[in-house]
Amino acid sequence: MAQDSTAQSSRRKRRTALIMLALLALVAVSVAVASHWVLQSSRARLLREMEQNMSTQAGNKVALLTVWSGTLKGQVEAFVGLDLLRLFAAEADASGIPAEKLRELALQTEEDIPPPPEALPGFAPGMPGDPTGADTIDPLDNLAPRLPMMRRQLRDFVEKNSLRGAYLLNTRLEVYLAPAAAAQFSEEQRAFLAAVLESGRPVMLPVRRQDGELVMDMAFPLFAPLYVDSSGKRVVSILVATYNVLPVAKAITRTDAGGMFNSGILQSRGQDVQLINPAARSGTLDLPGWRLDGGRLPLALRDEPATGGREVRAYTLALPVPGMPWLVMQSVDAAQAEAQYAGFRKNVLLAAVLVTTLAGIVLVALWWWLVGRHERAVADQMRRLYLVVNQQKQIMDGVNSALSAGIVLNDLSGVIYYVNQSYARMAGLSVDQLRGLPYIQLPPDLARSLVTHTLTVHQTEDMASFTEALPVDGGTRHFLTACSPFRDDKGRMSGVVSVYSDITELVLAQERAQYMITQTVAAFVRSIEAVDPYLCGQSTFTAQLSVTLAYCLGLNDAETLATLRTAASLSQVGMIQLPRELLTKTGALSGEERALLERHVEYARHALTGIDFGLPVLEAITQMFERLDGSGYPEGLKGEQICFNARILAVANTFCALLRPRSYRMAHTVEQAIAILNETPRKYDPQVVRALQGFLQTGQGRDFLQKLRAGAGGDAGDNGEESESPSDRERNGEQAEEGGVRA
Repeated sequence: MAQDSTAQSSRRKRRTALIMLALLALVAVSVAVASHWVLQSSRARLLREMEQNMSTQAGNKVALLTVWSGTLKGQVEAFVGLDLLRLFAAEADASGIPAEKLRELALQTEEDIPPPPEALPGFAPGMPGDPTGADTIDPLDNLAPRLPMMRRQLRDFVEKNSLRGAYLLNTRLEVYLAPAAAAQFSEEQRAFLAAVLESGRPVMLPVRRQDGELVMDMAFPLFAPLYVDSSGKRVVSILVATYNVLPVAKAITRTDAGGMFNSGILQSRGQDVQLINPAARSGTLDLPGWRLDGGRLPLALRDEPATGGREVRAYTLALPVPGMPWLVMQSVDAAQAEAQYAGFRKNVLLAAVLVTTLAGIVLVALWWWLVGRHERAVADQMRRLYLVVNQQKQIMDGVNSALSAGIVLNDLSGVIYYVNQSYARMAGLSVDQLRGLPYIQLPPDLARSLVTHTLTVHQTEDMASFTEALPVDGGTRHFLTACSPFRDDKGRMSGVVSVYSDITELVLAQERAQYMITQTVAAFVRSIEAVDPYLCGQSTFTAQLSVTLAYCLGLNDAETLATLRTAASLSQVGMIQLPRELLTKTGALSGEERALLERHVEYARHALTGIDFGLPVLEAITQMFERLDGSGYPEGLKGEQICFNARILAVANTFCALLRPRSYRMAHTVEQAIAILNETPRKYDPQVVRALQGFLQTGQGRDFLQKLRAGAGGDAGDNGEESESPSDRERNGEQAEEGGVRA
């Protein structure tokens, strides 16, 4: 029996050991799969970050080359657009004179070339019936006197723009005018020049080595003038400008201590590319196997040439330069780029070994627990420790659940690790349902909020706060959300903690306060319009027009628009304290009456000083009656002393007033109002007046005019269509100068 019991015990131990070994193998496989996934994810992230950094560096160099090439092209295009050059080229093309003959004559001085025969009075050279026989003049006689002059202009163009050379070619691709010796073009270059004749568009030729320098040829078509060819599309000549690109290539090209190109310029040859190397004998290096994809060179691991004729394995990418057959290349040594990854891979593999070893130890301990009492006692002690930790966790969960603010912790991929009860109520789910839930399974608004917080904090790795409105329990609640990074024991950011504080009552209180201010402004406007029936609607139209002009001027920020709208509405508040008979007087004002009238600004300042608008409303109201030439009131400010909001209000208020009738005049026409605003010396900001004129030409402007005239209504009788008496016209002109009060 004892032997049987011992044998059964041995069999149980062997069976348990086999089970432990199987579990250990399963753990090892799982750790290997997880390690592979982590390494692949890390490598992909490293490549993305490296591509972003390299693209930024290449983009900066592309911007520099774009500005440089644009300036260079602009210089050449301005020259080929000269009518004198185009006419000369058209005549040279039509003459059929050999290119060598034209070059020979161009080398002579202007005194050595006889002038063309003169025609008799009444006849131009070459006209049929010219008695001198000028109608049979050799074309060479007309071109010869101008050849030295055109050669001199071509030389001046080369010297002025620091070119290596410039040549005029005929349609047979022969050089017929050059500042020095004529250039010789290879068959490859002639193919590019032929493309200029066929397409009529400029072409940049490949970079080549010439006299120890790197040069680039730019071929631009010369079109016949319209009075020679009405289509304006016939190419009669080609201007080839040669530019030294060695300084540009040296400025862009960078190599490290090992001779590897960290940056450089590539030139495309179809789908193939060449590296422009200032140190190479030919000036370029072929890059076999490098292929463009959509006009650019995507990030990839390639064999890159280095100094000494060797090759270096490197990550490279290249971005195209707009308008040029060039690309800017950035590269990073593969060994250098993968050094960080190699260290991370080593740590992952070491961690995998440690985890597998730890799993083996745990399984051995478990096996020992299964076969011995001592192991069971240890397990019992661990269970008691777990109970203590779990109890502490429940206490913390209870504290967080009692908070009114919602708390959520998520990792950088958006998976929720922890939430309290308040956040669970916001999401409409239980705490257990939310734990481990990806953000995409949250309600849409909460998901967007979580993504915004994660991205912002991840980019800055610092605390951030947001004010946002979220739907909760069928209504909208406003929250002030404080977000902070969650770091592991090594200080690395692993997640984001967001605390949602409900500020709905505060937001509603602010909205009520804003509503009260709006109602107060409306009450002021009604009080103003009750004083003078001619002011009815003036504040409303001025507010609409000033806001529109601000949009036209690009001032569409909320503060500016709110300032203009409120200031326009309250601009006439000082009129309440003026005598009614003064506002409705039909005749001209005396000096004392005018001084009393201008005190409405002072009354407005006293009435509005105690109101906190939170905006520069009072400044705009007190300055809108000032004029650029200092003729305004109350302070006589000039030019830039007047704030821009007040200058916008001055134009809008005066224009609306001029187009509406008053007690002392009829309504002005649009043309008369614009003429008054444009009078010199300038009283109104010309920039704002131009914006007004542009707005009036639009459909929205015409609708506004129609509403403005309709608003003038029956108060004006015939709305100014009857002719005015001389005294009325004189008074209208005087009041228009006053700008707004009696405009």
